[in-house]
Amino acid sequence: MPADIAQSDFRESYAVHAALRAANRSKLYAKDAAAQKAANRLLKFLESDGSIYGRHSRMVRLMGDGANIAQLCRALRCSRRTVFRYLLDLEKAGVEVSLVDGVYNVPTGLLRLVS
Repeated sequence: MPADIAQSDFRESYAVHAALRAANRSKLYAKDAAAQKAANRLLKFLESDGSIYGRHSRMVRLMGDGANIAQLCRALRCSRRTVFRYLLDLEKAGVEVSLVDGVYNVPTGLLRLVS
């Protein structure tokens, strides 16, 4: 995947992801097989754990049910340091993350955006 997509922040990647999903739903690329294939490949990458955005999205979904650091580390198969870096990335992107009694949560409305 292009390096700029892999390194972009959560907001930028979310915008690309949402636009691609909307284009696929509306069959925008139906007459252009190459564009359809490229869009599907990029969507698959963005939704995978191979992309930072995919891991950010997964983390948001986990925090929707409430998750502590150990649970996030296990689910994302990464270190505590990486989880804290992802939390910082999300907060920089404007995601409201709360911590109560060692459990991280995000507003439920946000879950609809990343699902």
